[in-house]
Amino acid sequence: MKKIFIIALLNFLFINCKSQSQIINILDDDGTSKADTYYKDINNLLNPYTGTWVYDNGNRYIKLVLIKKIKFYNSKYYEDVIIGGVEYKENNITKTNTISFINNTYGNSIKYPLSGNILLKNDFPPICLDCFPNELRLGLNYHDLNPDTSFGTIILRKITINGQDAIKLKLTAKTVYQKAGSPPPLDFKLPVGEYIFIKQ
Repeated sequence: MKKIFIIALLNFLFINCKSQSQIINILDDDGTSKADTYYKDINNLLNPYTGTWVYDNGNRYIKLVLIKKIKFYNSKYYEDVIIGGVEYKENNITKTNTISFINNTYGNSIKYPLSGNILLKNDFPPICLDCFPNELRLGLNYHDLNPDTSFGTIILRKITINGQDAIKLKLTAKTVYQKAGSPPPLDFKLPVGEYIFIKQ
């Protein structure tokens, strides 16, 4: 009986030791995406970007909803990551609304309309001439859903406007994916450009 207990205890300890993840600060992520590693937002640098943000110039209305997923399992590793959705209206006509997708469960964060945790220094392209030394910006992937063919990169910079929390958003690129023989994809729904969003 004592032998069975010792074997069971050793198995339990081995399994627990084996399942422990190596923790790496997201600032130290070198992009290798090592299996069984947890890329953790140790300093909570992603937190200021979470919430509901609105840009409204009278003709264009864009709402972002960004949430932080803690220890999100991303196919082979874990990470703290921002995911989100966007609602875009032009002249009060809805062009796209992917906010409901943030309630879905995916095995990879890239499946969400907005996702990412890349913290960019001010000398990382696109270079930020207005940024303070050591200021970090957040890089996110953006893709239109329905159809899932148009992709872009969003850079967010935390700012303050008249005492209110705000973010400066720059949609820096767009690419379109088309399979051979398939009809051409629809136009990119979110307009490329720079916008100032106010936290709601």
